[in-house]
Amino acid sequence: MGTSAAAVSGCWQCHGSEVKVEKGGRLSSPTWPNTGMGRLNPDGSKGSCGACHVRHAFSAAQARRPETCGKCHLGPDHPQKEIYEESKHGITFFANVDKMNLFSSKWVLGEDYTAAPTCATCHMSATKELPVTHDVGDRISWTNRPAISEKVDTLARSKGLSVKKWEDRRSDMKKVCNVCHATPFIEGFYTQYDALVNLYNEKFARLGAQIMKSLKEGNLITPDIEFDDKIEWTWFRLWHHQGRRARHGASMFAPDYTQWHGMFEVAEIFYTDFIPHIRSILSEAKKEGGPKTKAAADTEKVLQEVLSSPDHAWFTGKMTEEENIKRKKARDEFKKRYLSE
Repeated sequence: MGTSAAAVSGCWQCHGSEVKVEKGGRLSSPTWPNTGMGRLNPDGSKGSCGACHVRHAFSAAQARRPETCGKCHLGPDHPQKEIYEESKHGITFFANVDKMNLFSSKWVLGEDYTAAPTCATCHMSATKELPVTHDVGDRISWTNRPAISEKVDTLARSKGLSVKKWEDRRSDMKKVCNVCHATPFIEGFYTQYDALVNLYNEKFARLGAQIMKSLKEGNLITPDIEFDDKIEWTWFRLWHHQGRRARHGASMFAPDYTQWHGMFEVAEIFYTDFIPHIRSILSEAKKEGGPKTKAAADTEKVLQEVLSSPDHAWFTGKMTEEENIKRKKARDEFKKRYLSE
């Protein structure tokens, strides 16, 4: 019906559609039914309560359970449901669901339940200090959706908009954490989380983005059409899938998603797919000659600057002797600890 069937039955069912009315008052089939969070309604209102409070029962208890969030927040690019289930929070919830008081009309952490947090607990529900919020980003300090993570208020403030500062959002999240955890535990968590996001940003994301920008500026790939060049698929997969999994995993206590589904696969794609593919593009451009020769040289310079970073010295074979000794010692200690008979 003139729209993408994949979008109608896929993307729009979570992100929301613009619900349109046909002649005679019938709702347009490609846009309805739809319970996406960002739905645009015919009367001008925005959103869908049914995204969390499923129709018929409109149950608060259902909205408080993690499975409800998993309707959209799961899968290769944003596996929050799976991450939660791996985390100590999720393990504790499923072991103590009968103690969660989910059907209570009032659901205040520290008063009505203490057994475990759900997604709603941390992102939306009330504590003794904080009221209920339906802004699921109200307590989030990083946004890990884009290629390069940034503080959640960065974009809005760059446009001159007055929004809640990321520091205040983090402070509110810490108040939720503090109901169950001591301050040193909370501060330690955020130190670890920030370090992982910064590692991903500085070692892979910013550098990869620089290379992609150089390719487009030099017309080494089509600058104004997305996904017509293979390298764009590789780059997208690196940050949108593996990169998100690593960052989201670190944000919610899921070590396997942080490492093996995350940073390991980021590195694998970066070193064995992304970089070799860049080199192939540059080689072909040099053979073609003409204007692309200079463009290839400019991008080659960017690539060399990227790989000259100490983070990539192991890959380029330029580690110092001191670093080599340090790594060998760590490797030997690992083998002694885990591989000895």
